[in-house]
Amino acid sequence: MQIVAEDIERSFGNTRALSGVSLTLRAGRIHALVGENGAGKSTLMKILAGAERPDAGSMTIDGDRYAPRNAACARERGVGLVFQEMTINPALSIAENIFTGQFARYRRNGFLNYQKLQQDAQALLDGFSAEISVRQPLNKLDLGQWKCIEVARALSTSPRAVLFDESTAFLNHREVNLVLGAMRALKAQGLIVAFVSHHLAEVEEVADALTILKDGLKVGDFAAGDLDRDQIQSRMVGRDLSKGLYPQRAITRSKQERLRLDNIVTDRHEPVSLSVMEGEIVGIGGLKGAGGERLLEVAAGAVKPASGKVVLEGQQKSFASPADAWRSGIAYLPGDRTAEGLIVDASVLDNLVMAKPPRRGPLFDRKKANALAQSLIERLTIKTSSASARSGSLSGGNLQKVVLGKCLAIVPRVLLLNNPTRGVDIGARVEIYRSLREAAASGLAILVVSEDLNELIGLSDRIVVMRGGCVSAEIDDPAATTEDVVIRSMI
Repeated sequence: MQIVAEDIERSFGNTRALSGVSLTLRAGRIHALVGENGAGKSTLMKILAGAERPDAGSMTIDGDRYAPRNAACARERGVGLVFQEMTINPALSIAENIFTGQFARYRRNGFLNYQKLQQDAQALLDGFSAEISVRQPLNKLDLGQWKCIEVARALSTSPRAVLFDESTAFLNHREVNLVLGAMRALKAQGLIVAFVSHHLAEVEEVADALTILKDGLKVGDFAAGDLDRDQIQSRMVGRDLSKGLYPQRAITRSKQERLRLDNIVTDRHEPVSLSVMEGEIVGIGGLKGAGGERLLEVAAGAVKPASGKVVLEGQQKSFASPADAWRSGIAYLPGDRTAEGLIVDASVLDNLVMAKPPRRGPLFDRKKANALAQSLIERLTIKTSSASARSGSLSGGNLQKVVLGKCLAIVPRVLLLNNPTRGVDIGARVEIYRSLREAAASGLAILVVSEDLNELIGLSDRIVVMRGGCVSAEIDDPAATTEDVVIRSMI
């Protein structure tokens, strides 16, 4: 099987998402699409899968015209799509989620043949070694296993091509490996596999070919191994990144303690202690559920510990709520930017200033708010038509910068970050890392949980590794460590 797209055009209003992009996907190969947020990757993937229609251009499957009106038409031609967002219904069983919309196949005389439904669902899961039993309850599975259920759903219509639209964006290291393993199994079965990813380590691990997009244009098609990581990154952002992603670490560190978590005990922790100094970036590593995110929630006032103390600049604190922690100078960037970090239907300005709105007496000071928002837009290089633009119109990387800007707007003493570049492209990552290092240089204490091992090592001045709710290792010189050393402390 071969899918060919030629001269694809797509615009959304005045924004040109794709301009004359051509692509060829072949059976038995894994093809990666890479580029910054807004480069057109997801739009192209959705056009191939019938979820979007092009304004111009043509597509063929094995030489025959291919112009799906919708995703159902694409599935009839053998093309399935696994979305970035989770589409699992927790009220249904695993088998029911896999065959959603196809129950008519299993009805006889008005009754659902549930045994056959389960047998077929299990066969799909076993076909790519998902190691999931259809009898398991959904709430006992992790996100990677949920994503594998979505892969099985895509396979339930017997496709010849399976497309993944940033399907690993919100998964941890182990969960990502499950999905990459599924891709390899599908390739071995002779299917076309294509995926969008911001993580070049995934591209290096499984891709046979890659296409680089920038600003809706195709930069080029390359075979695996043609380019090293620096060359791929440079072509994605249009500038030289050979000096690396991470700014230089601070040469000297302050001995002034800014935040201390002292013998914190929660439902996920044995007693845990750690501290962050003025001007220091401390990274917390560990598998999902190891306890790092819960520590951030304690420091942010979102979770009350069973015992232990939160000490801010030498004073013990007992936060009644997250708002109380914000008022005390502790800003928190949560793991889910759209659900917890901002209001997507509000303007960029409103999101940037919402944590501490400028006031003139009892009234909102629009002039000061505009000046503050504009300074943050420039400082963080947020790409937006204006401060009054709807936040939901921004790309993922720029949305993340808005949430970071909201945190920095209060001039915090401590900044808590939960996977600050999750789902963010390489160009936005460079800008976020630069902003964080500049903030630390001005004295801000930063505590960051990251499931990206390269980020954890490259950004942190010091690393605390957690396993099973306990601190398993502390790494004082991340520049001298490796991913293998960190992983051994995590598992």
